[in-house]
Amino acid sequence: MKTIVNLTAYILILLGLYSCNDDVFVDDFRTSDTEFTLDGNGDEVTIRFASSNWDLVWMYTYDSDFTHQYEVYDADDNLIMRNQDAYLKGLGKIVCNEKLTDFIIQRSNPKELKITVGENVRNDYFRFMLVVGNDYESQEIYVEISPSDRYVLDHITYSLNAYRYEKRKGERGSFVQPNLSDIPYPCLLSIQGIRHEVTFRSDTSEAFQLLGDGNLTVEIPSIENGSLVMNGVQAQYTSMEQEFPFPDIYRDIFIPANTTQHITLMQEYEWFETEYTLYAIHPKTKKQRVITGMFQSTIPTDNYVKQENIK
Repeated sequence: MKTIVNLTAYILILLGLYSCNDDVFVDDFRTSDTEFTLDGNGDEVTIRFASSNWDLVWMYTYDSDFTHQYEVYDADDNLIMRNQDAYLKGLGKIVCNEKLTDFIIQRSNPKELKITVGENVRNDYFRFMLVVGNDYESQEIYVEISPSDRYVLDHITYSLNAYRYEKRKGERGSFVQPNLSDIPYPCLLSIQGIRHEVTFRSDTSEAFQLLGDGNLTVEIPSIENGSLVMNGVQAQYTSMEQEFPFPDIYRDIFIPANTTQHITLMQEYEWFETEYTLYAIHPKTKKQRVITGMFQSTIPTDNYVKQENIK
């Protein structure tokens, strides 16, 4: 809202200046087209103005989560500034090389403004507004970039020789069971909810957006005799933790006569973490992106029961 107020104030100032200079003749620079939709797979448009007496005085991005700083260059390709609120005086260009959306706004001809889109791998349109003007008038130009086609998985690799591996154990639950009789008391234990858990993680911001929201399935490594192997096990490539259920386990135990015991169900696991590298290809541009991250797996291996007399 503050931005809109500032823009309104700016336009009013420009109009005020114009009204105070009735005797000054100014060429009308404005373009006839002010709304543009560009293809997120790669596109460009050249906006032609009636004259050259204008500058790109302000740029506004509608995505509130967009925090990338634009790079602004002069006509000699010297970097002038990095700023989220970009503007361009005279010839030069504004470069957006953010991981998900990249484009260039360039003014190499005094009467033209060229917008070149690399791609937009966001799941939605990327929208921004340009304000061009001089001391007497201004004009708003609205641009939106459509989402690009999703990248396609080429292949994924894992570091099978360099990884972290641990044997872990933890409690599955516990309870107290008394036996007030003079004979051992049989107790059938049901061990439920045992799961194999896997997680993909990545510090690459676009890791889980490039390939869309589909259920992409990839092969994952398993642990055998303390070594990582590929044996056809699959999981979805997603940032969410995945769980694969194991069958319930039943155990018979006996509570000694005239005894109260604390029963604890213990589960043993094999845990490992290893690096992965995913290669994705854009179906139209054939551009390749490489995503790196960590894959974690926790696999149940064995379980046992701890029985402790408390009376």
